[in-house]
Amino acid sequence: MADQASWLAMAELARSIAAWLKKERPAAIFVQPYEGGHPDHDAVAFAVYAGCRLNEIEEEPVPVVEMASYHAAGDSRATGIFLPGGGAVVRVNLSAAERRRKRLMLDCFVTQRETLADFDIEMEQFRLAPTYDFTQPPHAGKLYYERYDWGISGAMWRSCATAAFAELRLDQPQ
Repeated sequence: MADQASWLAMAELARSIAAWLKKERPAAIFVQPYEGGHPDHDAVAFAVYAGCRLNEIEEEPVPVVEMASYHAAGDSRATGIFLPGGGAVVRVNLSAAERRRKRLMLDCFVTQRETLADFDIEMEQFRLAPTYDFTQPPHAGKLYYERYDWGISGAMWRSCATAAFAELRLDQPQ
């Protein structure tokens, strides 16, 4: 799937995740939060939520754990922290070996070097995913990805999420 295009296939992704859950039965799923940082990250957050909901009909719920990513913070960008209001956060200080490994992993993404430069390699933050209302913006104001000419606005993204809920025959969270 092309970069910045997963929002066009949220229902398809959700069905794929539901099938994967049924086959693999993971102990947990790690995902980026719905925060308006990147439309693909938000689409995956939606697809995991919807895929879990589709799978819950036959299986026990799978815990969804979020890792802090990035989002708009006024006129700048916040990295490695969550938007407020999502529940308890677990902070993990990384050892020297873990920091080296993280640096090597980040360095693999040559085309994303500028984007990843602001990320802290000292610590990771996690939390259980809250129940998002994907039909509403993740925060007030302009979303981070709306600052760029990527052919997608928050309103367009939310319209696709609403259509995906309908296609999957899932009620939208309240």
